[in-house]
Amino acid sequence: MTEGDEDEGNDSGEVDLGRLLALSDGVFAIAMTLLVLDIRIPDDVHGDDFLRAMADLKPAIAGYLISYLVIGVLWLTHHRLFRRLRVRHSRIMTLNVVLLGLVALLPFPSSLLAKHGDEPLSYALYAANVCAVFAMQVLIIAVSQRNGDIVPMRGRFPRLGWYFQPMAAGLVFAVWAIVAVSGYPGQANYAWWLLVPLILGIRRLNQPKPVLAQS
Repeated sequence: MTEGDEDEGNDSGEVDLGRLLALSDGVFAIAMTLLVLDIRIPDDVHGDDFLRAMADLKPAIAGYLISYLVIGVLWLTHHRLFRRLRVRHSRIMTLNVVLLGLVALLPFPSSLLAKHGDEPLSYALYAANVCAVFAMQVLIIAVSQRNGDIVPMRGRFPRLGWYFQPMAAGLVFAVWAIVAVSGYPGQANYAWWLLVPLILGIRRLNQPKPVLAQS
């Protein structure tokens, strides 16, 4: 078999999921690692200046923790999604590359949020970046369902169940950004608590239907 024939055969069959997930995991891992670069103090501080510099790290540490959690959630949803679908079309590969590009961009708005937390635009850019990642996940789900390449959920909503988590998370980030841009960045953080009932509700909706025992 020639090299061209081998490539043609791969195009007509399923994509190597292991390589796709390895690339995706690498991008997520690098994005997580880059977040820590904002946690630093000047080299020439000593004594009281050192203590003040350490105290000034609070916004950077808070931004790191939030962004690390966000990327972690994005990775979990991405991993869960791609473990349940067959990647047989180049369109899914293309959409995944775009999604990974958005993930790789996340350290930039995260840095803006840590250094310029008093600027509403920092919140807007951060939320827009995260919502774009969730939107790409929704698009991948839609294309996969249209091609019959994704395993239906076992809950009450076999097809719609896949959309609940990315859409709910995107909604929380949208609310968070709107409140922050409106001039209430401190109060915007309360929007994170919306994730708790949403996640619990989604898990309940996606639970398998109970099977009634026959007498």
